[in-house]
Amino acid sequence: MQIRETWSITAERIRAFFLSQNDVQQIEEDRFFYGQCEVRLSPLPLRQVGRFRFPQTQVEFVGPEGDTETIHKRFVLQFISAGA
Repeated sequence: MQIRETWSITAERIRAFFLSQNDVQQIEEDRFFYGQCEVRLSPLPLRQVGRFRFPQTQVEFVGPEGDTETIHKRFVLQFISAGA
């Protein structure tokens, strides 16, 4: 299973979330594993809307359905408001 999304959150905040999870292992600065699911972060250029600039990070989850859905749901619940 593969899920690829772009979030308007800095890669630093997303990294901090994954590092705070006891059952997630960091493999490289922007690569993590939850069970058999690999999570990859790709910081993107700032998105400009008028005079405002917003961070963007692509988050990709790849692995078996069970592990992928579990960690993706946890991630979404953490950041769903995008202002938290």
